[in-house]
Amino acid sequence: MGLNAQAYIIDPAVLLLYFIGNEDAKGIVEAIIEEHAYGYILEPMLADLFQKMVEHFGYTVASSRLEAIKNSNIRLINVDFELIRDAGRIKASNPSMPMVYAYMIALARKFSATIVTVDTRLRVNDPSIKIEYISV
Repeated sequence: MGLNAQAYIIDPAVLLLYFIGNEDAKGIVEAIIEEHAYGYILEPMLADLFQKMVEHFGYTVASSRLEAIKNSNIRLINVDFELIRDAGRIKASNPSMPMVYAYMIALARKFSATIVTVDTRLRVNDPSIKIEYISV
């Protein structure tokens, strides 16, 4: 992958949509899997995704799909002190914003990445942060 490859911060709901066949989600996730783009997801968000996949597919299928994500080109990002500080600063200046949004914005800044989400409530006042919405 080149240095100018697109980078994405992936909302867990986008991965769920990918697994149920959403074409817009498929385009982004497959670009990451095929190494045409970078993809990042915060590790704690995988618990939310796993819970939703268990509800939708059952435990066995959800477990195998979670394993596939772990072994894919989607980079799992740990919460570290720098990320906590950045997300906290974002949340402090936007008190009504859910904390998960603050983390996604902090990751987008860190990796110069586009946030990919289904949640149209996620809005950013910073023109350097791009958001791509996937229709459900």
